[in-house]
Amino acid sequence: MKNRLNKILKPLASLKFTVALLVLGMILIFVGTTVQGEMGIWDVQRRFFHSWVTIVEWRLFFPLWDWGIKNIPGAIPFPGGYTLILLLLLNLLAAHTIRFNFTWKRSGILLIHGGLILLLVGEVVTAEGAREGQMLIDVGGSSNFTSDVREAELAIIDPSPADYDDEIIIPAARLARRDTIVHPELPFSVRIDEFYPNSDILGPQQAGTRKDARATAGTGKDITLIPASKFSGTDASSVDQPSAYVTLTNSDGSAIGTYLVTTIELQPQFPPINQPQMFKVGDKEYWLQLRFKREYKPYTIHLTKFTHDVYQGTNTPKNFASLIHLTDPTQNVDREVLIWMNHPLRYAGQTFYQSGFDKQADRFTILQVVKNPGWLIPYISCSMVALGLLIHFGMHLMTFLSRLRDGRLTLPQHGKPKKIQAKPSMVPAVVITALCAIYLMALAFPGSEQSGIDMFARVPVSFEGRTMPLDSLARNSLRVLSGRSQVTVNDESKPAISWLLDVFSRPQIAAGYKVFRIDLPDIKNLLGLDENQKLFSFDEILNKKDVLSQQIDLAMNVPEKKRDLYQRKIVELYGHLSLFNHLAQPDDLYLSPPLESTDWRPLGKAMEGVAADKLPSDPGASAFLQMIGAVAPRAPEEMKAGASGMPMPNTLPDAAMLEEFKSIASRYQALLQSRLPDVSRMMDAEVLFNRADPFINCMALYVIVFILAAVSWLKWHGPMSRAALWVLVLAAVVHTLGLGMRVYLQGRPPVTNLYSSAVFIAWGAVIFCVGLELIYRNGVASAAAGAIAFPSLLIAHYLSGSGDTMQMLQAVLDTNIWLATHVVVVTLGYTATFLSGFLAIAYVLGGVATTAMTSDVRKTLVRMVYGVVCFAMLFSFVGTVLGGIWADQSWGRFWGWDPKENGAVLIVLWNAIILHSRWGGLVQERGFMLLAVAGNIVTSWSWFGTNMLGIGLHSYGFMDSALFWLVAFDALQLAIIAVGLLPVEWWRSLASTQGLTAKPA
Repeated sequence: MKNRLNKILKPLASLKFTVALLVLGMILIFVGTTVQGEMGIWDVQRRFFHSWVTIVEWRLFFPLWDWGIKNIPGAIPFPGGYTLILLLLLNLLAAHTIRFNFTWKRSGILLIHGGLILLLVGEVVTAEGAREGQMLIDVGGSSNFTSDVREAELAIIDPSPADYDDEIIIPAARLARRDTIVHPELPFSVRIDEFYPNSDILGPQQAGTRKDARATAGTGKDITLIPASKFSGTDASSVDQPSAYVTLTNSDGSAIGTYLVTTIELQPQFPPINQPQMFKVGDKEYWLQLRFKREYKPYTIHLTKFTHDVYQGTNTPKNFASLIHLTDPTQNVDREVLIWMNHPLRYAGQTFYQSGFDKQADRFTILQVVKNPGWLIPYISCSMVALGLLIHFGMHLMTFLSRLRDGRLTLPQHGKPKKIQAKPSMVPAVVITALCAIYLMALAFPGSEQSGIDMFARVPVSFEGRTMPLDSLARNSLRVLSGRSQVTVNDESKPAISWLLDVFSRPQIAAGYKVFRIDLPDIKNLLGLDENQKLFSFDEILNKKDVLSQQIDLAMNVPEKKRDLYQRKIVELYGHLSLFNHLAQPDDLYLSPPLESTDWRPLGKAMEGVAADKLPSDPGASAFLQMIGAVAPRAPEEMKAGASGMPMPNTLPDAAMLEEFKSIASRYQALLQSRLPDVSRMMDAEVLFNRADPFINCMALYVIVFILAAVSWLKWHGPMSRAALWVLVLAAVVHTLGLGMRVYLQGRPPVTNLYSSAVFIAWGAVIFCVGLELIYRNGVASAAAGAIAFPSLLIAHYLSGSGDTMQMLQAVLDTNIWLATHVVVVTLGYTATFLSGFLAIAYVLGGVATTAMTSDVRKTLVRMVYGVVCFAMLFSFVGTVLGGIWADQSWGRFWGWDPKENGAVLIVLWNAIILHSRWGGLVQERGFMLLAVAGNIVTSWSWFGTNMLGIGLHSYGFMDSALFWLVAFDALQLAIIAVGLLPVEWWRSLASTQGLTAKPA
C-alpha cells in the first residue's frame, strides 16, 4: 500500500515539478504587476491571483513599450493563483509524505516548508475572508458604517419609521445586468437603464445638445454624464465613481421619472447629485441613492479634530492625524483615540488607519477599515520560514567554516604551485593604499583658511522642508538644471556656491550663464537654439518666451501619465526655469532661521515685518541681504553688454568688497554658533560631506580595485591581489563613513529613496566581497566588488540629478522600526542577488575566454555563488516579510500586490528556483551559474522596472527615463547567458581541462 502511494505521489513530489510551479508563479506575478497600468488592483487580484484560470495577453510581457511590440495580439490560458497555490500545497505535502525523516539536519527544511504551507493557506483565508471599507467622517460629525469603494449599491430608503430608515438594497451585480426590480414591499418597479462602473460629469446640460441627458426628474436632470475608464494601479485616492440612469414606474404602469444617480460629489455651487433624491408615490415619500456598499457597525466614531501637516514651504505631506471619539455601548467603550500615519487603531478585530482627507479645506477624514481573520497567519508562517532558513543555511555555513579552519577544505591557489614560494611583498599594497588615502584626504581637507565664500556656503536655509547649507542648495539646484556641479563662465569653472551667489547678487549676469540642459532636438528647434549644444542660458531660452509659454500651457493641460516625451520635457524645462526664478528672487526662500522667532521664515516676510516696525531687526535675513549687497554691482555703469548682447560685469568684486563680504559672513557664522549650535554643526558637517564627495571618490577607488585584481590574474598575483584587497577595504571604510554621515544628516536609515538604494547596494556588495576575498584570496571577489560598486555609484550619481538626495519623506514613508529594517534588509537581498550574478559572469567570461579557469577555480566560484545565493534568499525573504509587517502595522494588511511588493517576491522566487534546480539536479555547474546571471535581470526589474510603471502605494522613485539603460543591461545579461550556452569545445578552460581542442570564439 505504501509503495503504491509513493508511486502515485512521486510525480507530485518532484523538485522538477516544484521548479515548474515557481516559474509559473513568477510569470503570473509579473503579468499581474504590469497589467496594473490599466487595471485597478482589486480587479487584478480577482482576475490573476484569486482565480483558478486566467487569460494572459502577450502584450503584458512588454509593459514599458508605448508602441510596436507591446501591441502584439494574442493570449494564452494560464493557471490562476488559486490553482498554483493548490498545486504547491500538493507538491509540498507529497514531498514530505514520501521523504519524511525528522532529523536535526532536516529541521530547517521542515520549518521552511511548514511555514510555506501555512503562508499559502493564509493567502487563501485572506483572499476569501478579508474585508475593506472606508469611513468618511466630517469634522464634528459621526459615522457608524463603512463603505466599500470597490462596489456600488442602489438604496431605496423609506424614512417613515420614527427611529430608523427602512432600506431595500439593489447590489452592483443587478445594476450591471440592467435588471428590472420588482419588490413586494415597494409599490413601484425599478428599471436600470444604464450603469457605468466609472463615470464623469461634463457640466450643466444645454437643452438639445446631447441625446443621452435623459434624466427627467431629480437633482440630476440638468446634468450630462459620460462613462469613463476605470482607474488603474493601487492609488487609494483614485476611486471609481459609478453612475446609473434609473427609471421608476408605478404599479399601474405610469412613469414616476428617470433619475440620474451617482457617487460623484460636485462643487457646492452645483446640485448635490450624490445625495439621496426624494420622490413620492401617492402620499408617501421615498429616497433614492446610488452609494458605495455599506456595512453598519455596532459602534460609532465621532471626528473631533483633523490635522494635516506639511513640510515647511512645501506641499509635501508630513503627517495626517484624526482625533476620534469611539463609542460602543455593546462593549462599554467610550474613549478618545488619535489615529495618524503608520499608527492605526485596532478595535473589534478591525484596523483603522489614516487613508485620506479633504485636500481642499481639511473638512473631513477618510479612515480605511480592514478586517482580516487571517492576519496572524503570515506572522507565524514567515517566522517559521525565516527561522528555517537561518537554521538550514547556518548549518551549511558552520560546516564550511569548520572544514576550512580544520584544513579539511583546501582552497585553490592562483597559478601553478611551486615547491618554494616566497612570501609576497607588502610594499606595493602599502604604497598604493597610502597614495589612495592621501588623495582622499587632500580632497576632503583642501586647506585650513576659510574664505568668505566658504562661510557663505555654510549659511543655513530651509528648502523643501529640510534645513541645509546654501552649498547643498547650490549643488542640488545646479545638478537639476544642468546635470553638473560646476558652471563654466569664460572658459573657467565656477563652483556651485559661486554660481548661486551670482544668482542672488547679480541675477541679470547669472541669466547669461549656460546652465540649462536641453537634449530634445524638437525643443531646441522650437526655441531657435543651436542643435549642436546642450547647455543654454536663461536669456537664450526666453528669446521665444511667447512660443514657450504656449507649449507649456498645452502640456500642462494633459494629464501627467498621458504626456508624451516632448510634453514631459517641456514641463521639465518649465520647472527648471521656475527654479531659477525662485533663486533669483529669493523673497520666498526660508533664509531667516529661528533666532528671533520660533520657526523659519521667508526672507521677504521677515524683512516686511522689520520695515513696518512690527518686528525687531531680523539678524538672519539682515545678514543675508548684507552679504548679497556687499558683492552686488554698485551702479549701472558697472555693467556692459557682452558679445551676445547680454549684460556682463564690467568689473568683478574688488578686494574691499570681498573683505566686507567675508566680515559679514564671519559675524553671522559666530552668531549661529552661539544661538543655534546644533544647526551650525549640521551645516559644517554637510559642507564637509559635500566637499569630500565620498561616493564619487569611491568610484575611482573601485576602478583601481578592479584593475589591480585583473592585473593579479596576469602577473604578480600576490602583491597585486593584496593591494586590491587593501584598497577595497579603504574604499569600504570611506563608503561606510559616507553612509554614516548621510544617516546623521538625514536622521533616517541609510535607504530612503532610489538614490540611497543605489549607494547602499554598492556598499553591501563591497562588504560581502571583502568577506569573500578574506576567505578565498583569489582576487575574484575584489574584481566583483569593483564591477558592482562602480556602476551602482554611477547610477546614484545620475539619480542625484533629480534634486536633493536627502529630501524629506512623505507621510506614508514616515519611518518606524519595521520600515527601517525592511528597506535595509531587502536591499541587502538585492545586493546579494546582484553579487551572485556578477560572480557567475566572471565564471562564464573567464571560462570561455581564458585557460585560467581551472577545475578547482571553477568549483571555488560555484561554491562562492552558492553561498551568496543562500544569503540572497535569506535577506530577500526576510526583507520582504519585514515589509509585510510594516504594511500590516501601518495599513492593516500584510500583502497588497503592489508593484514593489511583487518585485521583491520575484527575487525570492528566482533565488528559490536557482537553489531547487541545483538540489534537484535540473542544472549542473554551468546551468547553475547561468541561472545566477539571469538573477541580474530579475533584480534590475524589481529595482527599476517596477518604478517605471509609475503606479503603486510606494510613492517614491517613479521614473520614465531609464528604459533604454534597463533594456541594454538586460540584453547584456542575455548575451552573457548565450555565451555561457556555447558548446564545451568553445570554452577554452573546459577544453583545456578535458583534453579538447578549443575552437576560436
